[in-house]
Amino acid sequence: MKYHDLRDFLTLLEQQGELKRITLPVDPHLEITEIADRTLRAGGPALLFENPKGYTMPVLCNLFGTPRRVALGMGQEDVSSLREVGKLLAFLKEPEPPKGFPRPV
Repeated sequence: MKYHDLRDFLTLLEQQGELKRITLPVDPHLEITEIADRTLRAGGPALLFENPKGYTMPVLCNLFGTPRRVALGMGQEDVSSLREVGKLLAFLKEPEPPKGFPRPV
């Protein structure tokens, strides 16, 4: 297993510029959703809001917001390695019917 826990994964993302920590207090009902949405649409990093107003637990957004972060989360270095997984999932979703059956006896 590439990552022991979520902290390991977040450390890697931060080292690669794929995670932004936000230390300022931010409203979780109005501000966090807007910031996360704009960042996601711009293809930006995952966001860790460390001080959501009124709460003691941090909020992590957009963790798998880009194909690259999905690949990293699955222990791969690049998106191209996920293509085989995608092909397998597509096949499992709509398998081809058998081509022929033996004649009944």
